[in-house]
Amino acid sequence: MSYTYIDLFAGIGGFHLALKKAGMQCVFASEIDKFARETYINNHHIDEKIFNDDIRKISPQEIPNHDILCAGFPCQPFSQAGHKKGFKDGSNSERGNLFFCIADILAEKRPKAFILENVRHLLNHDNGKTFEIIQNTLKNLNYDVHYKVIKASDFGKPQHRPRIYIIGFNKDFVSQTDFHFPQPIPLKETMTDIWEAPCEREIGFTLRVGGRGSSIDDRRNWDSYRVDGEVKQLTPLQGKRMMGFPDEFILPKSITQAMKQLGNSVCVNVVYHLAESVKCHLEKYSSTIVGENIMNKGEWSEIYAFFKLLIDNKLYFGNEIAEKLDDHVTVIALAHNKGETIYEILGSEIIFKNKNNNQIKTMKVSSLISHEEVASFLEKIKNNRQNLCSIPDIEDLLTKLDIIGVVKGSSYEKGDFQIAFDYPNYPKTLNPIGIKSDLGAKPSLLNASVATNFIYQIEDFDGDIDSINAIETRSKIKDRLQAILNNNGKLTFTSCEVKVHQDNLMLVDSKMPEILSEILLSYYLGKGSKLSELETNPQKVARLQSYLKAVLLGMFSSKKWDGYEKSTGSILVKNNGDLRLFHVIKEDILKKYLFNNTKLDTPSSTRHRFGSIYKENNMLFIKLNLQIRML
Repeated sequence: MSYTYIDLFAGIGGFHLALKKAGMQCVFASEIDKFARETYINNHHIDEKIFNDDIRKISPQEIPNHDILCAGFPCQPFSQAGHKKGFKDGSNSERGNLFFCIADILAEKRPKAFILENVRHLLNHDNGKTFEIIQNTLKNLNYDVHYKVIKASDFGKPQHRPRIYIIGFNKDFVSQTDFHFPQPIPLKETMTDIWEAPCEREIGFTLRVGGRGSSIDDRRNWDSYRVDGEVKQLTPLQGKRMMGFPDEFILPKSITQAMKQLGNSVCVNVVYHLAESVKCHLEKYSSTIVGENIMNKGEWSEIYAFFKLLIDNKLYFGNEIAEKLDDHVTVIALAHNKGETIYEILGSEIIFKNKNNNQIKTMKVSSLISHEEVASFLEKIKNNRQNLCSIPDIEDLLTKLDIIGVVKGSSYEKGDFQIAFDYPNYPKTLNPIGIKSDLGAKPSLLNASVATNFIYQIEDFDGDIDSINAIETRSKIKDRLQAILNNNGKLTFTSCEVKVHQDNLMLVDSKMPEILSEILLSYYLGKGSKLSELETNPQKVARLQSYLKAVLLGMFSSKKWDGYEKSTGSILVKNNGDLRLFHVIKEDILKKYLFNNTKLDTPSSTRHRFGSIYKENNMLFIKLNLQIRML
């Protein structure tokens, strides 16, 4: 079969050449360097509609679906030849932490596999802590991870060039985790073949990025060779041959730029053999078998609420502090997003219907599920020590209700299931409803992502960037911000990191980006966490209430929003198992409940790339991340 791939930090397209040779199709590429982009277009003739520049500026949701993600992410922060600042390297467009852009795309698009490349020193950077973070990040995304240091000379090219290659397979698609890297092949080509003249070296130096003119006697020599008794320096022609590019590959006329582009690339031969091994592994072990349901307590709460509404079809509204009101709705039908059945509740019976409203069967509620089973299910959720857990015997209940397989919904759904109820002057039709739960960790209203980063320019700063970025206290972001202010720095909001998010905010209110940026700065400076503490201006409070309602019912940070609500409300699962309804029927209560019961939270600054000073176009910036959690 033909596989599709995306080419991130694409350079001049070493991955592109290799995977094309392996019979795969490129559906998206991204490269920020304008000279490398020109070379890529001249040789690969990619449609500029799918050729992105800055990977930070595109939402993962906008990237096409693909089978394999390829990325030679920036290596300078981990290189022996660089300053080895790692994730903290903000000297050039945040190049130190761009690995996490890859993680965001993997989390959103869930490709079957990935192939990543970097310098071998990544393995030992910061005593191995950096690579441990990378591995754990990939494993936490449910990928099986393998890595190996491979030289270009292992696969036919006479160049040392040791590089670490990280291969991963999505466990949802690939059943076999025992991946084998391709075996090295005998080296048949030497530097004599590269030069087409006798060369005293059989295997060449690692092609580097940077200046030319190193002496042949210099221990750091990388481009001088004694060829047929004469000292010669590499030209782009020899560089192309050492890297596996064809002689006819078009490079810039500038020798310096051409050698830089080659030095930044991957060895095509190595990547080709890796791609073939990945393709064979996918073809042999791809699986559609779904394993047991492992979900967090909030996700199990969705199933609990569904069961409880089937057996106890009265649903009471909550007030501004989630206390029970006397007013309630009577549930008359339910439908789960992951099933094909509509369940009409008629007294003590449930009528099963298909999506065309044709009756399938009728069953007594008591024969399907009992109050004791629902109560037992609640206790099993509460008693699991881990937030992420499985509840194996729940499968029988799901099967009886014709809900088969994985029940976890899409990350772009505001409704966890459909509900219809009887209430004066309200339509008795199925509408999406969301679930929030107190059974596990406090639920988030707005999940952290790169899209929820807000960018602030730092002006008049007279301190040392590295010293501030080195602050690693428990309250490091607050202390870094305070240090900026102490060094005469002024923080001015410029934009959201992802344009889609800013556009969505402005659909709610034209001033919403600025309002949130002010609150966010106050929060990170330690002035409170509850929204009701951080903002007391009545006009801004009203605007924030509308924003919170939009987040609950319709808006996503990384997906273009049309301004319409996708859900009609939310059900809160309280710790004692009671359910409370917050709905557009009582919009004023809904808005006040959200405003009075939400707070800002701090996610991982490394994972979401914020909280460090970085330089871009000779200006200084810092990003702060917005995450909103229920109290």
